[in-house]
Amino acid sequence: MESRAGPGDPPRRRDGPCPGARDTRRTVSVTVPPLDPARRDVLDVAPAPDLPHPILGWRTWRVGRRAQRRTDLIAPLAGLPWPSRQPMIAFCASPTHSPPGDRCGCGLYAVPDPGTLDWGPSDHEVLGVVALWGQIVEGTRGWRASHGYPRFVVTGPGIAEEQRAALARRYGVPVHRADVPPRTLASLWSEDRAVADALRQGSDADVAALLAAEMPEWERRWRAEQASTEARACRRSRWHSLRSVLQGR
Repeated sequence: MESRAGPGDPPRRRDGPCPGARDTRRTVSVTVPPLDPARRDVLDVAPAPDLPHPILGWRTWRVGRRAQRRTDLIAPLAGLPWPSRQPMIAFCASPTHSPPGDRCGCGLYAVPDPGTLDWGPSDHEVLGVVALWGQIVEGTRGWRASHGYPRFVVTGPGIAEEQRAALARRYGVPVHRADVPPRTLASLWSEDRAVADALRQGSDADVAALLAAEMPEWERRWRAEQASTEARACRRSRWHSLRSVLQGR
């Protein structure tokens, strides 16, 4: 069964169509084997003279809460699940072109800077790196492509261990746990692009090692920011209470 993504995948609210997209449509060839859960080489690259590797970029998914969707990676706004062990293939309702269109917002999105991603209120949104290939349009903020597949996923504390393990088994990619919310990680990594790029372009082993080594520091910074925010809120609350008392005299 062919999986399809709507014109907004992720939708404009997420990382938006790549603003200022140039007419630079490129073709990237990737060999995708038939469905075989035992294989991890689903992104072996066929030789191509101009761009021999898939584009690797950051994007978000949402994981399902209901029992029948707990092992789905879902496009955040379109609500479409990404298939496992086969590529996600973009779809556009326009009959005049195949995605990604040069003057249309269709295609599968990814960005090089995780800090440019937008987030919704759900604690079941996750962050990850996706490989894009096929037809690709590059814009000022990122890429839109015809084909994509996750490389790895990072979940926050709201995702249980058994759900992470089930996602990893189904998609055949690493699903990492973080005690820090993914949107916070995206902001921290945006401040250190060397780390963001090392994660985006690294091997599975390199990504796992970097996450394990740096996660305590990222958690420390997150908790320090939380404490600072709570202290500011407490001071504001005391000031408002004092002002109310003074005005009531």
